Amino acid sequence: MEIRLDLTPPPAASERTHAAAPTGVVSVVVDVLRAGSITARLLERGADAVMLTSSVRAARQRAAAHGALLVGDVGGVPPEGFNHAATTASVRSIECADRSVVLLADDAPHALAGARSPCVLAGLVNAVAVVERVMALDPSTVVVVCAGERGEPDLADTIAAGLLVSLFERASRARGDVGPAVSGATRFCLSVLRTTKDPLDGIWASSAGSDLRAVGLEEEVAAASEIATSDVVPLVDHVDHAFGRPLVRLVRM
Repeated sequence: MEIRLDLTPPPAASERTHAAAPTGVVSVVVDVLRAGSITARLLERGADAVMLTSSVRAARQRAAAHGALLVGDVGGVPPEGFNHAATTASVRSIECADRSVVLLADDAPHALAGARSPCVLAGLVNAVAVVERVMALDPSTVVVVCAGERGEPDLADTIAAGLLVSLFERASRARGDVGPAVSGATRFCLSVLRTTKDPLDGIWASSAGSDLRAVGLEEEVAAASEIATSDVVPLVDHVDHAFGRPLVRLVRM
């Protein structure tokens, strides 16, 4: 099995059609803070779908059209008309069973829209479940894409990507592969993971972690640093565009 990795989404990702990859290729988009974690938690709560967008205007329009809940915040504060902030504490109180949710997210929609299908969304909270579910598809190639932070690599996603690669390597050997082929970026993420004594320390110091701490959301950094606390794997079901930005629909795999 081959493992490929991008530290940020390809530059033209938002302009590509979410097309099927060659047989045997599966994409995994990593967004630790916060879309990967919050999306898994919303689907855990029974949401029938979570739609991700970086546009407040698109989020409001889609929620109105589908009777969906609006979840998200800007600088730690939900925009006007939003039902809940995108925090773990808020999600635990949301009654969203059999309802759709529109989630405001900065970087994940762009990365998901550019990835080839089948594509799943990962954080640390569901890393083990993601690897198990992807390996069940018997892939020949796994492409891991870090969502990053405003177009730049971010330490939080790099650490999570390193963990995912490590788990994929272990799973690949367990099924009898001689050893997965890895690229330079993949080895880099593994090195970052191995030199980070505690993932929370790295995620705390990341750009995304620093942004959250600056607006008083330290608890979100800790919550997103939990490993294997969810068995939910969000799968990209459909990609649309609204107001010039991707709008990605995810369902429970």
